[in-house]
Formats: sequence, C-alpha cells, structure tokens
Amino acid sequence: MFTGIATYYSAKIASEQLQQSRDDAEKKERAQAEQVSFYVGGGPSGREVHIVNRSLDPIYSPKLLYSNSAYNTEHSASPHLGYRITGGRDVGPCSELVFDFSDPASPDVALHPELEGPTVALASFTDRAGKRWYRTPTELTTQPDRMLHNEDGMSYQMAGEPEMRRLEVCGEQAT
Repeated sequence: MFTGIATYYSAKIASEQLQQSRDDAEKKERAQAEQVSFYVGGGPSGREVHIVNRSLDPIYSPKLLYSNSAYNTEHSASPHLGYRITGGRDVGPCSELVFDFSDPASPDVALHPELEGPTVALASFTDRAGKRWYRTPTELTTQPDRMLHNEDGMSYQMAGEPEMRRLEVCGEQAT
C-alpha cells in the first residue's frame, strides 16, 4: 500500500515538473515576441505607424495590415482603401520602424480630412529563432487569423521608405 501511494505521488510530481518545463519553454519562446508592439501616432500629422522592437535581438521581415483614412479620388463609392505594407527592412534591437502616412504615395489617393490616422489590424514579424509571430491589438500568436488574410478587394501600396529610429528606453534588460 505504501509503495502504491509513493508511486502515485512520484507520478504526480513528475507530471507537475513536466508541465512546469513546458510552461517555462513557452515563456522563453515568447519572450522576444512579447517585446515587439505597434502603435499609431506621432509626427506633425499624427499619422505615423510605429513597429517597436524593445528586445535586445533584431526582428525580421516586419509587415503590417491596416486601413488608412484615405479615399480614391476617382472612385468616390469606395471611401476607404485597405493597405498592406511590407517594411522590407529588419528592425534592429531597441529600435522602431516608422511609416509616415501623412502624404499618400499615389496622386489619385487623398487623405480624408475628417477621419483619424490609420488603424492597424495586424503586425507580423519573424523572431531570432525564425518563428513567425502575429500581433493584433489584443493578441500575440503564431497562428495567423484567416479573416485578416482575406485580401480580396484590398488595394496594396507601399507608403514610401520607412524611417528607422533608436529607442531612448529599451525594456527592462537595457542598462
């Protein structure tokens, strides 16, 4: 009877240790991705989109899926154009990639004066381990949301060359 009880508790402890190891591995895997974010604002027009890397490692191939407060001057029936931009640049440690949307890159696109700046639906990037991450305003995952990738009817446009900026404060790890 004693052996049975000891075996039960040994198995329970081993199971808990295994679960703790899995939790630790997942936390380590997400550590860099949790330090990458995006926000809208800044600049003279308030129409800048920032992809911020507060980690001490670079991120690769950042992409954004967003809608802009712009309209097609030739087709007034479609007031908002959807955009997806690819930065084409990696974001170094403690840096941010800044896109300025105050001036549309196309002559037949104009900013709607009564609407605010762009709204970001999704930012994606690859971490130091080669894993692709997807960040929405509420979630960080390695599984892309299929609804966000429904690209039918969207217009794509690069918003000019983004600017790379160093961060003054870089997370808890920097000295």
